[in-house]
Amino acid sequence: MYGLWGFERLKLRMMVVMLVLSLFEQNTSFSSPLNSEGLALLRFKQRVVSDPFGALSNWKEIDGEIDPCSWFGVECSDEKVVILNLKDLCLVGNLGPEFGKLENLKSIILRNNSFSGSIPQEIGELKELEVLDLGFNNFSGPFPSDFGNNLSLTTLLLDNNEFLGNLAPEIYEVKMLSEFQVDENRLTDAATIPSCKSSGFPCIASISDCYSCHMMNE
Repeated sequence: MYGLWGFERLKLRMMVVMLVLSLFEQNTSFSSPLNSEGLALLRFKQRVVSDPFGALSNWKEIDGEIDPCSWFGVECSDEKVVILNLKDLCLVGNLGPEFGKLENLKSIILRNNSFSGSIPQEIGELKELEVLDLGFNNFSGPFPSDFGNNLSLTTLLLDNNEFLGNLAPEIYEVKMLSEFQVDENRLTDAATIPSCKSSGFPCIASISDCYSCHMMNE
C-alpha cells in the first residue's frame, strides 16, 4: 500500500513539473521574438562609445524584462521593432552583425552622428527595409552589394561619408529607389547643414547647437 501511494505521489510531482515547464516554454516562445530584438539592440548599444546626450540611457533590462518598444528612438508594430531613428545625436561608435537579428526593420535612420567603420553585410539582407539613412557619418570601406536585391528599399541616403567612391555598380543600378543620395555635391552647401560628424571626437554641444563636431574640435 505504501509503495503504491509513494508511486502516485511521484507521478503527481512529475505532472506538476511538466506543467510548469510547459508554461515556461509557452511564455518563452511568446516573448522571445521581442527579447531577441532587444538583445540585438543592446549589443548595438555596446558598440556606442560616446552618447553625449544620454539618448540610450533607457536602453536596459528592467526587473529581468527587455522591452525595446519603450526605448528612445525605437518604434514597434505588432510587438516587432520596425523603426530605429537615432538621428542628430552625435553618437560615436560602429555597427555590427547584430542588425541581422532585427529582421522586421523598415527604417534605419542614423543620420548626423559619428559612426565609423564599414556597413555590416547583415543590413543589406534586411528584406523589409524601406529606408536607410546613414548620411553625415564617417562610414568607410565596401558597401554591401546585397542592397541591389532589396525590392523593398525606397530611400537610400549615404551622403557625406567616406566610401562614396567605392560603391558597387549594383547600388547605382537600383531602379526602384525614389531617393538616392551618394554625392555630397548634389546637396545644398554642406557647410550650412548642422552636423555631428567628427574625426573621432565626441560632440559636446547641446542638440539644438550641434553644429559640425569636427569644426568644434579645430
